[in-house]
Amino acid sequence: MPTSNRLVRPRANALAFALCLAVSPAALAAPDGWATPAETSGYTRTPRYAETMAYFERLDAASPQVAMLEFGRSSQDRAMRAVIVSKQGVTTPEAAHATGKPVIFIQAAIHPGENEGKDVLMALVRDLTVSGKHADLVDEAVLVLVPIFNVDGHERFGPFNRINQNGPEAMGWRATAQNLNLNRDYTKLDAPEMQAWMRLWQAWNPDLLIDMHNTNGADYQYAMTWAYEAAQNIEAPLADWQRRAFDGVVKPALATQGWPVAFYVSLKDSTNLRAGLVEGASGPRFSVGYAAAVNRPGLLVETHMLKDFRTRATVNEALLVEILRMLGKEGEALQAANAQADAARFADGQTVPLAFGLADTTETIDFLGYADSRTESEVSGGTWVRYDTSKPETLRVPVQRAVTVTAETQAPAAYVVPPQWTAVVERLRMHGVAMTRLDAATTVEAGRYRFGKVAWAPRPFEGRHAIAELEQTLETGEQAVPAGSWLVPMDQPKARLAALLLEPASPDSFLRWGFFDAIFEEKEYAEPRVMEAMAREMMAKDPALKAEFEAKLAADAAFAADPRQRLRFFYQRTPYFDTEFSRYPVLRLDADAARRAAGGTPAPPRPAAAR
Repeated sequence: MPTSNRLVRPRANALAFALCLAVSPAALAAPDGWATPAETSGYTRTPRYAETMAYFERLDAASPQVAMLEFGRSSQDRAMRAVIVSKQGVTTPEAAHATGKPVIFIQAAIHPGENEGKDVLMALVRDLTVSGKHADLVDEAVLVLVPIFNVDGHERFGPFNRINQNGPEAMGWRATAQNLNLNRDYTKLDAPEMQAWMRLWQAWNPDLLIDMHNTNGADYQYAMTWAYEAAQNIEAPLADWQRRAFDGVVKPALATQGWPVAFYVSLKDSTNLRAGLVEGASGPRFSVGYAAAVNRPGLLVETHMLKDFRTRATVNEALLVEILRMLGKEGEALQAANAQADAARFADGQTVPLAFGLADTTETIDFLGYADSRTESEVSGGTWVRYDTSKPETLRVPVQRAVTVTAETQAPAAYVVPPQWTAVVERLRMHGVAMTRLDAATTVEAGRYRFGKVAWAPRPFEGRHAIAELEQTLETGEQAVPAGSWLVPMDQPKARLAALLLEPASPDSFLRWGFFDAIFEEKEYAEPRVMEAMAREMMAKDPALKAEFEAKLAADAAFAADPRQRLRFFYQRTPYFDTEFSRYPVLRLDADAARRAAGGTPAPPRPAAAR
C-alpha cells in the first residue's frame, strides 16, 4: 500500500499482518463465521459493496428478525438496498408501525469515504440477532438501515480518497457518479439516489434519523462529536426530546465508557480552534436539517477522522447501542413529540422562519483539545497548524450558538403552483407535500412576488448555478389561476417544508436552486429605431414621465451612458413589455382565496393555533 501521504502506518510484513488477524479482539469475540471483514482484518480493511451486501444477505437468511429490500437504483444502475431489523421480523411499513415501536432510520456511507458507519451496522445487526450479544435491545425499535447510501461513490474505491483520514487501506469517494454530494440534495432531489431515498423515507415514515459521518478539520481528544437541530428550524417538542434523550441519557452513558462527546466542531477561524466554535441551524438541503423540516428529530454523527479505524468503529457501535437502550425509556416520548409536531400548524399570517444566522453573543465551555502551535508557513504563506497529541489539554473555548432568524415570511393559507411548472410539482409530490389539483380556472385575490436585482453564483454548486442575490417585492391583486393548478395548503404537517421550498427568500427554495430560471428571460424585445420614435411620443404626451427620465439621467451616470438602458426605460412603460418578466408564478392565498380557488365559499376566520 502506498503510504507517502497516508496517515495509516504501513504493515511491516506479511507475518505482522497475519498476527494482526490472529489477535483481532472483535474477530475473536464474534461467533464462528460472523466476524465482519473489518474485524477479520484487524480494522485495516473495509469491504466493497458486493461483500457488504453478501454479509447482510447471510444475516437475512440466518435470522427471521432481518429482512432486506431494494428501494432504488443508482445512476450507474446499482441496487440500493435497505436492511430491516425487528423482533417481529416485519417487512412492510404498515407492520412496522403496527408493532407500536419507534421506527429508526440509520444511514451510512452517504459520503462513502467516511466508511465505518457501514462496518458498524454489519456488526450491530449481527449482535442484535445471530450472536445474541445485544438480543435484549432488538425489541426497542424497528430499524430501517441503509448501510451504503451512495453506492456508486462507494465503488469508486481506492487508497487516496480521504487524504485527511486515518484508515482503512482503501475506501469510497465522497460524491456520486454524477459528482453530486447527496448531503446537499435533500430539497432539490436531483440525484436518482436521493429520489429513491425519499421514496423509502416517505414509505416508512420514521420517527428518528441517524446519519453517520466522519469529520474534517481540527484535532482534539473526542473520538466522536454530534449535532442535532434545536433552534427555530424545528418544532419545540422535538428539540426538547433531543436534548433530554441525547444530552441527558446517551451522552452520560457514553462518558462512563470513556467516550466523551462534544457538539460538532465547527471553527470560527479554521487555523485556530482557541478562537472559538460556532453552532448554527442546518438548512433542509442537509440530512438532519431536512428531518427537522418534516417534523422529525435527527442526529448527525461525526467520528474523528484522525482516530484510527478501530476506534471510530468502536465508538460508533457504543453510540448505537446506547441509543437503543435510551429508546427503551424514551421511545414513547419520541413518538408523542413527533405527533405533537405533526399536529402543529403555521396559521394564516403566522411567521415562518426561512434562513438563520448567529448572534454575536458567546458562552465559554470546557473543550478537550491538545497543545498546538501556529506558525507562518514558508510553503503556503499562510498559517501552519500543528497539534501535539502527547499533550492533552482542557481548553476554555468561546462558543457562538445563539441562532437568529435572518429571513422569514408571514404564512399564507395556501400556495398555488401553476400546472406548467411540472418539475416543481413532481418534487413536491416526492416530498410528500399535500396538494390538490384545481380542475376549474378561476381568479382570486393573491400575493405574488416581483423580483428586481437577481444574480447567480459564478460557479456551479451541486450541478446548478444557484441564485446568490435576489431583491423581491410582494404585490397583491387579482390573479388568474389556470385549470390544472395545484393548491398547496399550509394546514398540513409538511407546512414548514412547503414554505422552505416555495418562498424565494429561503436559501433552499426551488427558485434559488434554479427551477424557475426561465422567468428571468425576456423573449420579446424592442428595436432601438422603434423605441426612439415611441420615447419621444411618450414624453410629449406625459410631462411627468419626461421629468422622471431627465431626473434619472442626472442622478445615474451609468444609466446616462448606456443607450440601451435609456430606451429600455421607456419600453418597460409600454403595454408591449412582458408583464410576466421576473414575476414569480407561485401565488400566496389567504383563507378565503384558498376556498374560492378550491371551488368553495369563504369560511369564517378561526384563531391561530399556538406553536
